[in-house]
Amino acid sequence: MRLVSIDMLENNMILARDIVYNDLLVLSRGSKNIYKYTEKLMNLGIYYLYVEDIIGKDIEVPDAIKEETRRLCKETLRNTMNSLVNHEMNGIDDLHSSIEQIIYDITTNNITQSLTDIRNIDEYTFSHSISTTVYALLIGKELKYSKEMLEQLAIGTMLHDIGKILIDSSILYKKETLTYEELMYVKNHVIKGYDYIKDVPYIPEASKEIILKHHERLDGSGYPNSLKAEQLGEFSKIAGIADVFDALISDRCYRKKWKINKAFKFLLENCDTKFDADLVRVFMHNIAIYPNGSIVRVSDGRLAIVKDQNAGIPLRPVVRIFADQWGQIIPIEEIDLLKVLSLTIIDSELEIYDHNSTWASIDI
Repeated sequence: MRLVSIDMLENNMILARDIVYNDLLVLSRGSKNIYKYTEKLMNLGIYYLYVEDIIGKDIEVPDAIKEETRRLCKETLRNTMNSLVNHEMNGIDDLHSSIEQIIYDITTNNITQSLTDIRNIDEYTFSHSISTTVYALLIGKELKYSKEMLEQLAIGTMLHDIGKILIDSSILYKKETLTYEELMYVKNHVIKGYDYIKDVPYIPEASKEIILKHHERLDGSGYPNSLKAEQLGEFSKIAGIADVFDALISDRCYRKKWKINKAFKFLLENCDTKFDADLVRVFMHNIAIYPNGSIVRVSDGRLAIVKDQNAGIPLRPVVRIFADQWGQIIPIEEIDLLKVLSLTIIDSELEIYDHNSTWASIDI
C-alpha cells in the first residue's frame, strides 16, 4: 500500500484502510472507484488516503498502535475532555483503559514506526493528542521507563491540549495570520487547560506538568512562563518534541503539512537550544524518516517507493525503483540502501501523478 493525496486518485486504486470521520465509517477498506469520492472527502477535510495499486503491491505500512486502538482512544479522549471541562469524573477510568491499550501495542511492537492516522482538520486536537502520546511513549519505551512512568507520560500527553477546547474555535482554526492579541489568546490554552485539571484527583502531578509546560523550550523562548532547561522535567521535554513534530507533519487550517525529513531537520537544527539533543536522537531512531509506501527520489535521479526499514538506520531504507529520472516506467529493481552506499535519498514524499504512465505494465 501507499499514501496518496486525493487529487492523485486513479481508477485502478483500491482503498487500503478504512476512512472514519467523527467515529463514523465513510469508506471501507477494499472500496473501488474511490476517485469518485474526491469532492466528498475534501469537504470532510480529508486529503490523504492509503491505497493499493501496482507500485505499492505487497508493501506494509506498520503503525505503532492498531487501527481499533486509535479509533477507541479518539472516542474516549473526546468524552474524557468533555467530562473534565464539565467537572465530571466519569471519563477517567476509560482514559486509563485506553492508555493501557496504547502502551501494550507499543511495548509489544519492535519495528520502526510510521504513524498512519488519516485525520481531518476538524478533529485535529483529538488525533494530534493521540499521535503525540504515541511519539512520547516511543521515546519513553527506548528510555526503559517503568509502566507507571509510561502511564504518567501518556496521561499528560493525551490531555496536553485540553485547553484548546476551552477557547474560541473561530480563532483556533483561523486560516489567516493571527493578530498579536489572537496569538496571545491561543497561547493561553496551556494555562486554561492546567487550571481546569490542577485540582482533579487521580491525575498525577507529573502529567499535569506536561499540560502546563509542553510549550516551554530549553532556552527560555517558550511559553507561558519562559522556563529554561533546568526548570523542565524530562516528561515536558519529551512532550515538547512529540507535540512539535506531529504538528509540523500535519495539515493545518493555515498551512500544508511538512515532509517528515524536513520536520526532523527542524528538530535537529534546534537541538540544545529548544529541544533536548539526546531525546531527539532517541526519537529519530524509532520513527521512519522515509515511511513505507512513500515515493522518493534517489541520488541518480530515479524514482522509488519505500518498501521496508532498516532498524536503527532510518536514513537508509529498502526501496523499490520503478521509474527513471524523467518519470518513465522502468523494470522494478529493489535496492537496500544500507548495502548500496553509493545511492542516497535526495527528495521524499513526492506526489507522482501521471495519467500517461502505464502502471499495469510494471513487472513486479
